[in-house]
Parts: sequence; C-alpha cells; structure tokens
Amino acid sequence: MRKNQNISILSILVFALFLVLTISCVDRLDFMGETNAGQLIIYGTFTDLDERQVVHVSRTSESGLAPKGVPNARVTLVSQSGGRSPYFSLGNGEYELNGVRAVAGNRYALEVVVDEKVYQSTFEKVPELVAEDKLSFSFDTEPFRTEDPENVFKVFSETTLPDTRDPIYLRWTIEETYLWPLAWLKGTGIPPPQPPPCFISDVIEPNRINLFDGSGTSTRNSNLLLGRRSVDNSFQYPFFVTVKQWSINRDAYAYWEKIKIVINNQGSLFDIPPAPVFGNISNVKDSEEIVLGYFEVAKTKTTRIFTTNADVPFFLLDPCQYIPSKSDDSYIPECKSCAARAQGRSWTTKAPAWWKYD
Repeated sequence: MRKNQNISILSILVFALFLVLTISCVDRLDFMGETNAGQLIIYGTFTDLDERQVVHVSRTSESGLAPKGVPNARVTLVSQSGGRSPYFSLGNGEYELNGVRAVAGNRYALEVVVDEKVYQSTFEKVPELVAEDKLSFSFDTEPFRTEDPENVFKVFSETTLPDTRDPIYLRWTIEETYLWPLAWLKGTGIPPPQPPPCFISDVIEPNRINLFDGSGTSTRNSNLLLGRRSVDNSFQYPFFVTVKQWSINRDAYAYWEKIKIVINNQGSLFDIPPAPVFGNISNVKDSEEIVLGYFEVAKTKTTRIFTTNADVPFFLLDPCQYIPSKSDDSYIPECKSCAARAQGRSWTTKAPAWWKYD
C-alpha cells in the first residue's frame, strides 16, 4: 500500500462518533486511488435535540496519523429558507453552535470557509419519524476480544417502527456512564471531607456501526444487539447506558453503510482502508477537490437503562475500599483521582441531570 493511502478508518470516523443491514443503493464504494496529506475533513451532525451542535474541521496527516484540526475556519449552518447561524471556534478544529436545533421537515446544509475557499454540504431534510427502543441487557461468558471466553455485558434493543409506509433509516450510538467513588483517605489529624465520586463516560464498542433500513421491510419489530463490553469493576456501582437513535435520510444511511463495509472488509476500525469514503461536502468552485467527511441532519431519540451490582452474576473486587490498617500510599492512583481512573475518557464530579435510579 502506498504512503499516500495511509489514512486510517479511525481518522475518517474520529469526529463522527461523538464519535445493521445492507442497503440496496450501495452498488459499489466510491473510492479514489489515493489519499494525500492535507486533504480537508469536515464532520458534523445537526439534530433536533436541545444540546450543543458540533462540527469538526481538520486536514489529513501522513502515515495514518490523526487529522490535524483547522482552528481558523468560518463555519455556518444554512437553512434552505435563507437563515444562517454561525458556529463558534473552540480551538483545534472544533466548532460549536448553541441554542439552535433542527425542525422536522426543514432542510439544512453546512458552509465552511477555509483559506477563503468555500465548502458546502448538500441540503438534507430533517426526518419526521423515529422508532421506539425498548432496551435490555445481559451478562454472559463468551469470546469477545479474543477466542477465549470472558465475562461480557451486552445491550439489546427491541425496536418498533412507526406504523407507516414512509421509509425510515436508523443508526444508533451507545455510551456508558458509571459511578466511581474515590477512597476516603483519612490521613492523620483532622480528616478531610469525603471526595465527590467520579462519573466516567465512554463510547461502548466504538468500531461498531448499528444501522437499520426500514424502507423495504414489512416487519414492525426488530431485535438488535447494539453493543458489548467486557465486565470489570466499572459495574461495582450504578452503570448507565445511553442509547441515541438517529433517524437519518437515505444518503446518510448509504454513507454509513459504505463505512461499515470498509470496516468489515478490514476487520477493525483501526486498520488502514484501501481508500477513503466520500460524503456530501464539496468545494463550491472546484468540484475536483477531494473533501472527506459528512454533514448529517437527524431526528433523534434518547433511551437509557442502568445496572447495579445486584444484576452482575460475577464477583467484582473493589480496589478502593477503605481499610483502616492500609496506608494511604498503598492505594492505587485510580482510587485517589478521577483522571487516573478515567485514563483519557470523559469524566466529571457532577452527576448528570438524568442520573436517577430506584
């Protein structure tokens, strides 16, 4: 494989995974022969949720390294009715829009200006349909990361499509958030206050793309495995799973289906694909310039489920349990620091607004 083709699927998807069936319109992959360093990558999703909307602008790097963010772009949401809403730069190629959300039935596009060149996505209509997700989970012992059996947590959805003949295309992302109490080390003298617990979040099985094409099926119900992860002491305390269902249009579905095909052909999200998958963004004055990425417009639905220690059929050891005879220095770092426990994952000491369980 030539050097110019050394861009990884992780580089292509790193911003989309914020970051499954075949579709008949995918006859072939729209691959080009080479991917050069410095090519523009634009990824973003605009939804109907009352949350911050994010776009990432970057350029490809050599040798499959992660893309480099472009911090000086001008990024604007454009509605087909003529409205324009600017995104604000957060640095390192991340752009944020607050207080604006998609309206079902309206059409939106993204405009990005980099080095006085204008790039724009095609206008996409916000879908009006979503499905109902009824979540469940199981704990099993089976091969997962290797051929040897291990304890595995699995999340399922019983999905019911709306009673309509209108086409519906869906994808799902799945995230975990779990509680991690730090050890209350008393020390000597007046004991310090008990440290607040950590709330640690991460994507479950990020190399998995869950898709469903409801346009050509007569069934209204489907049972889907959405994700798996190994069982460890993260399940010692309440463990929430957040499933976000994205109702997308046919072109976005076709794009994700192509990405999924490449991942399946290569065997891993982190392997090098034969070539990039092109999306819906182009240079308005130079159609020959290759632009990677996709700007997706989606109607979304969020569903959650949680587990507690009582649900886990396996023995879990709490390494941070306070033992009076144990010296403070003998506790491992993850018992003293949220950052040490998170190891690069997202964390906070403030409970999410939805953190409620019986």
